[in-house]
Amino acid sequence: MTISMIMHEFKMMLRNKKNILFIIALIGLIAAYCFLILPNMETADSFDIEEKEAELQNLGAVRQGMIDRGGTGFGSMTENVYAQNTYEFQVKSSLVHAFKDQNFYRFVQWKMNENFYNAIVEGMDWMLISGAPYPAHDMERNATLTRLRYLGYLDAGVPITYEMIEQKTALQTVVKFILDTTAAIVLFCAIYFSSDMITKNKEHRSALQGIPIGWYRLINVKSFVAFMYTLFILFGLFLLVMLLISIQNGFGSLKLSVPITLPSSMPEDYSDYRHSEYDSITIAKFLLLSLGLIPILMYLFIRLNAIFSLLFKNPWVVIMVSTVFLFSERIYYSRTTTELFGIDLSYFPQTYFDFGRVISGEKYYLVHLESITYQQGIIVLLSSIVILEIILFVVSRVISKRRFYRITA
Repeated sequence: MTISMIMHEFKMMLRNKKNILFIIALIGLIAAYCFLILPNMETADSFDIEEKEAELQNLGAVRQGMIDRGGTGFGSMTENVYAQNTYEFQVKSSLVHAFKDQNFYRFVQWKMNENFYNAIVEGMDWMLISGAPYPAHDMERNATLTRLRYLGYLDAGVPITYEMIEQKTALQTVVKFILDTTAAIVLFCAIYFSSDMITKNKEHRSALQGIPIGWYRLINVKSFVAFMYTLFILFGLFLLVMLLISIQNGFGSLKLSVPITLPSSMPEDYSDYRHSEYDSITIAKFLLLSLGLIPILMYLFIRLNAIFSLLFKNPWVVIMVSTVFLFSERIYYSRTTTELFGIDLSYFPQTYFDFGRVISGEKYYLVHLESITYQQGIIVLLSSIVILEIILFVVSRVISKRRFYRITA
């Protein structure tokens, strides 16, 4: 009986017009991104050779002017501007030549030198990121993470392509998606597909009441089917994205690095501030860690939807309330807020909805709360699921099958 119910529910979800339209919309967004946005998108690592050649001409003209007027030494209160100009000219010239020769291994090496020089120059201007509570630490972190990513290209032992440097290969695109806040779409899919898993049968309430299966067990079957259906759809969309981007920009490599931020291993740092440490993991490990959190979060929202369905009996209300909970952290988020109602933020499940940033350590870094870790996230989310299971069991006893379908008639 249970297997028959699972097959029946799965077929109903496959034929659900609401789900089909949503999937078509997702496919349309994916196609638009892969064919229209991604090919024309410039990243922080894109290289405009015409712009660089124009910069070289300007640097060369300034450099020649210094030579002609004898201004190649140190000033009384300044550094050797001529030496700085010469170094910048050499770096940009080497980048242009490496790019023209398609020698991207050498290009990455010179790109690291350019970024190091730019970080020093930017470090002199605090107004660039004056809105950040810790601007110097932010600049240091950004420069370090970029350097680690470039080192990952050199150490991976795979051919380096320009698309790889731009982070436009299929694997890198998926990683960037997970690291971004748009990864909430994954959890929203679970919310959307499971929003009507109970209420969609209200027109057949008489037949359902005659099925020899317990109400709580029926809810569990519907939750399981919604969970498997969501995984099935997301896996299919993942394969579609990988195929479309691989055709254009290549598959990428699982050996490439994903820079991460870690709490300091030292007991105390100077200036009463614990400075972060930095490391990197492979894309393969990052994706595996993501797969450890995504199913847990999906299941959490599906069971939450089951509770809301019993209470509100309207799929659109369920979507609205669950979506508000999904983005609830935005209500109180601040880089200086580490507690909510006097409780550490690491004990709230919504802290871990940005699962990519939890894995990369960015979540810990932004609020500077060392208790926000991947392991803590697993414990908090599993504990939240246990609480939801107890609530769902109680609610399913209060709102029985007969009462639910009578009210929704």
